[in-house]
Amino acid sequence: MARPRLRCTLAGLVLAWGPCSAEAPSETEPDEVVAPIESPAQPDVATASDSGDTGQPVPAAAAVPEVVDPWQRGEIGKGDSLSSVLADAGVPASVAARVIAALEAVDVDPTRIRAGERWGVRLADDRSLAEFEYAPTELRTITVRQEADGKWVASASEIETELRTVELHATIDSSLWHAVTGSGGDPALVAMLVDVFASGIDFYTDTRAGDAFAVVVEQHELDGRFVRYGRILAAEYRGTQVGTLRGLWWTPPGREGAYYTPEGGALDRVLLKSPLKFVRVSSKFNPKRMHPVLHRVKGHFGVDYAAPEGTPVWAAADGTIVHRGPQGGAGNLVVLAHDGGLQTLYMHLSRFVKGQEVGDRVRQKTVIGYVGSTGLSTGAHLHFGVKRGRSFVDPATVKSIARPGVPAKSRTEFRAQTKALLGKLEALASP
Repeated sequence: MARPRLRCTLAGLVLAWGPCSAEAPSETEPDEVVAPIESPAQPDVATASDSGDTGQPVPAAAAVPEVVDPWQRGEIGKGDSLSSVLADAGVPASVAARVIAALEAVDVDPTRIRAGERWGVRLADDRSLAEFEYAPTELRTITVRQEADGKWVASASEIETELRTVELHATIDSSLWHAVTGSGGDPALVAMLVDVFASGIDFYTDTRAGDAFAVVVEQHELDGRFVRYGRILAAEYRGTQVGTLRGLWWTPPGREGAYYTPEGGALDRVLLKSPLKFVRVSSKFNPKRMHPVLHRVKGHFGVDYAAPEGTPVWAAADGTIVHRGPQGGAGNLVVLAHDGGLQTLYMHLSRFVKGQEVGDRVRQKTVIGYVGSTGLSTGAHLHFGVKRGRSFVDPATVKSIARPGVPAKSRTEFRAQTKALLGKLEALASP
C-alpha cells in the first residue's frame, strides 16, 4: 500500500513524509497516522501567509517609545512656599531665588501664596529648569522663563471670560456676610460693598438687623460658571443708623471713574470710617480703659479692630508717611500726616508693605501694612488712632470732608448715563 503524503505546518515549517505525489490517497490506516512533532524555538518573525505576502519573513513591529512628560505639576500645600515647591522639583536654591524675584514684575507677592494654587515646573534634557508656571487663579497664569542674557523674566496671561450683569438684594438679619451669601452672592461681594461705602458706613458698628442692600454688579463667567466679580456698577444701603446711601459708578471726561450719589455728589470722603475690612471691633475709644497687658488704667486713644493676622490695612486718607518702624508698645507702627493738621496711626502691624518709606505720598485705600500682634498686644488686631495737632481724638467723631462731585457742566450727561442704573436700584429696593 502506498504511504500517504502528509503536510503539517508547525510554527511556519512545512514537513513532508513519503514520496511526493500530486494527489493524497482517499483514506489512511489508523496505525500509520504521524504523531505531532514539537518544533524548535523560532525567531520572532511572521510567515508569508500571516503577512499576506509570498516573500521573505517580515520583522515584528518595533516597540513604540514611551512619551515622557517633561512637566511636573501640583498644587500648593498647606505650609508650602514657592521656594520649597521649586526645591522639591529639583531646582537649585540660587535659581529658585532668581525665579521668585522675577514675579515682582507681574505683581505677585511670593509671601502671599495660598494652598490649592497650581504650579508647574518643566526641566530641560540636562535637568536644569527650563520654565516655571504659577496659577494664582483659574484665569491667570504666570510664566517665568530665562532669556538669552540669562535673566529670568515673568509674564502673565489671562483666559477670556464672558461678562454679564447681575442684580442682588437682601435684608440683613445677623450680618452683611450672611445677607449677601443668602441671596446667592459670592462672599467676595461683601468686601466689595464695604469698599464702596467705606467712607460713610462702619459695617461692624453701624449695621442693624432690618437694614437692606441692593447691588448691580458685573460678573465674569467661564462656560456658564461664576469665576469672579468685575465692578460694582450701582449699590444701595438702607439702614436705621446711617439712613440711605446710594453709589453709582461713573467716569467723568478726562478723570478717573468714581462712585457718586444720584444727585452728583461724591460718595467717597477724605477720611474713611474704618481703615481695613475688619472682622469685628474689639475695643472702642476709652480714655479710662484698664490695659489688658499692664493691668492698670491707661487711656485707649483709638479703636481696636480684631482681625486675622495678615489682614491688609488701608491708608484711611491721602497722606504722607512720617513714621514707619518699631515704636515700643505700639509695635510696628505707621503714621500718616494728612491735610488739615490730622495724623492717623496704625499700630501692632505684623509687617510693612515692601517698597514704601518715610516721605512717600500714599493715596486713600493704599495698603500700608498687615494686621499683627507686635508690641504690647494680647492678640492679632489693628489699633487705629487719629490725632489733631498734639491731641488724640475719637475716630468716630472726626468730621470728614466730601471729595469733589460731578462738575456742573457734566451733570446732564451724568444723569443720562446713570438713569438706567438708578432705575434698577429703585426696582430692587421696592417692596
